[in-house]
Amino acid sequence: MNNFAKKSKDASKILRGLKKELRKEILFSLAKNLMERSSEVIEANKKDLAYAEEVNLGSSLKDRLMLDEARIEDMANGVKAIAEQDEVVGEFYKEFTNAEGLRVKRQRVPLGVILMIFESRPNVVIDCAALALKSSNAIILKGGKEAKHSNEILGEIIQDTLDGHLPKETVQVLASDSREEVNKLLELEQYIDVVIPRGGERLIEHVYKNAKMPVIAHFKGLCHMYLDKDADLNKAMDLVINAKTQRTGVCNAIETLLIHENLPSDFKVKLASELESRGTELRVDDSFMKSTGSKLKLANEEDWATEYLDNILSIKTVCSIDEAIDHIDEHGSFHTESIVSENENAQNEFISRVDASCVAINASSRFNDGGQLGLGAELGISTTKLHAYGPMGAEQMTTSRYVIVGDGNIRG
Repeated sequence: MNNFAKKSKDASKILRGLKKELRKEILFSLAKNLMERSSEVIEANKKDLAYAEEVNLGSSLKDRLMLDEARIEDMANGVKAIAEQDEVVGEFYKEFTNAEGLRVKRQRVPLGVILMIFESRPNVVIDCAALALKSSNAIILKGGKEAKHSNEILGEIIQDTLDGHLPKETVQVLASDSREEVNKLLELEQYIDVVIPRGGERLIEHVYKNAKMPVIAHFKGLCHMYLDKDADLNKAMDLVINAKTQRTGVCNAIETLLIHENLPSDFKVKLASELESRGTELRVDDSFMKSTGSKLKLANEEDWATEYLDNILSIKTVCSIDEAIDHIDEHGSFHTESIVSENENAQNEFISRVDASCVAINASSRFNDGGQLGLGAELGISTTKLHAYGPMGAEQMTTSRYVIVGDGNIRG
């Protein structure tokens, strides 16, 4: 592993000088090769789906695991979008001339070598490889055993695309069923600049405990939507349905709905009916149950702290925006929080007081996504404030340095 990581470091040095024309060519070739070999990817993915059935993997994880023509095309389009984005690495900004006549400017530079550890989601392999190339970083990708075959074929497509252009160590996909390799890599801070775990609580804790290099955690999404007393009820209905049911097994779907007690009972009845018609299991507080006049499942304290990643929604009644924000402060995961309100003061208070990587105003939480926010794709959604907060695209995979240009200037 020591030699393996050293080769990644060596590759990262070559990447510093990667010309934008070659970068673009490689990325477009990757998208093309991915589409041309989509049938191979789907066949490999079928093996992983069969394993998922065998071990009774949860429905949300199976949804994340599944690749079909449409999802592969989305991946390829994401790669092309990244290729077309403005250059990030080497670009200068915030230039000025100081009192001594020095031109001072900042320049974006790559982080170096990134170790990415993730669960399920084989699309991460392509997304992260493309973003690493765009930002001139070498990357080591370690997925879970549930996506073993999918990850392997995607890694092969990437390696074939790089052949003849860049060292194969530029992007490496580790065997999905070897934890020992990861533990060794976590000790090699002299070669690996940052590790990014993307997955459940056990994975995040393991990396934090064992990594010798900085960690940027992409943790769970326990997301809330708050329906304020001044909410537009038509908007509210559509937003709740979308944020919960459009795709239930993803980190930016809401898990808890906070609803102001002053909203009319007939709206609550209709909301419950619309959700249940879409197969949503409701876990509600006593106040909401009484408002609907229906026999629903009562939520408990554990529900407020659970990321279901399933078609389950907790509903809590609150008497004010203060109570809603207090609940988010206690149970949120710094991912995505949404308010539905026509009251500008309430919107501004929510923005200023809620701590999350993305705050949505009269919009679905499902928009906290790199593709939707102009990044083309994302490494993931960072819930760590250092070094990035929110979706990580190519820019978030760089840091900045100062460049000073003088003409023999000396400091007196």
